[in-house]
Amino acid sequence: MMTDAESANITQWDGRKGHYEVYFLKFNHVRTSTGFWIRYTLLAPLNGSPIAELWAIFFDANDPSKNNAVKNTFPVSRVVVKKDVFFLGIGDALMTHTGAHGRITGDDGSMSWDLRFDPVAGLYRHFPADWMYRAPLPSTKVVSPNFSIKVYGSIEVNGKIYNCDGEPGQQSHLWGTKHAAQWTWANATLFSEDETAIFECLSARINIGSLLSPALTLFFLRYKGKDYYLNGLISLLRNSVDGSLPAWRFHSGYHALRLSGEIRAPLESFIGVEYTDPDGAKLWCYNTEVATLHLEVDVPGTKTGTLTSPGFSALEFVSRSRDPRVRIRL
Repeated sequence: MMTDAESANITQWDGRKGHYEVYFLKFNHVRTSTGFWIRYTLLAPLNGSPIAELWAIFFDANDPSKNNAVKNTFPVSRVVVKKDVFFLGIGDALMTHTGAHGRITGDDGSMSWDLRFDPVAGLYRHFPADWMYRAPLPSTKVVSPNFSIKVYGSIEVNGKIYNCDGEPGQQSHLWGTKHAAQWTWANATLFSEDETAIFECLSARINIGSLLSPALTLFFLRYKGKDYYLNGLISLLRNSVDGSLPAWRFHSGYHALRLSGEIRAPLESFIGVEYTDPDGAKLWCYNTEVATLHLEVDVPGTKTGTLTSPGFSALEFVSRSRDPRVRIRL
């Protein structure tokens, strides 16, 4: 019998037009101060034939000139989906609930990976209510079936092999009919002060008819062994964020915890990629997996704590307009 976490990974696409779906695996190779972002995607446009894509992106915090991004596109005939277990095959690549395997060649060379991880006992649902996963809005659903994992195996970038021995990472699943109008996302699963800590922030604006919502911001923090979900309907509006590429600041108030912080990375550490909605509209994403995160955590009745993730955090800005400072690689 599948766990709830594996069930949350099951592919939602049923062959209909107007759907997109994404699985991503991101992790850091701690010893070399590098980061990886692997995506398995499906796109069933309103007009045209469905396609699948494999993306693999490499970030080097010490030398961003070595950053690498490759993508391959496949017809839907090269896709294999199972429903009794989580299994997604695209070409010769595959992703399961316990690992991923694949190879991509492109203009920037090649990347290949053979990775495994132990699935987590639970999963992280970003939205506070189950109806939000069933209703038309929000038009994108997101869940992290493997929220904080240790990655093993190896990944190769243009002939250089990175052996992974418990590298900190995350595997998530998104699907829907249209991306949000814009969003910013930050995540860290490796902190200097608390090896069990996990942080995630997602702030998005969505279209409601012809109107654009205010920023809806949610936080999750695992701190000193306790989980804090700052994602209630009121919190979505009261949590505050500020900033733009390449730095982001945030603050949240909660009866059991307050947190504030900043995440940033050098502009050259970001890689730009293009997303496409099922209706053909475009978005541009600027992502890095080697940002530095600093958090101040205040639990009432205790001393204010600090969490830092120096060069091992993910930061992503996405909008409907391009930023000319960052080259679009894919």
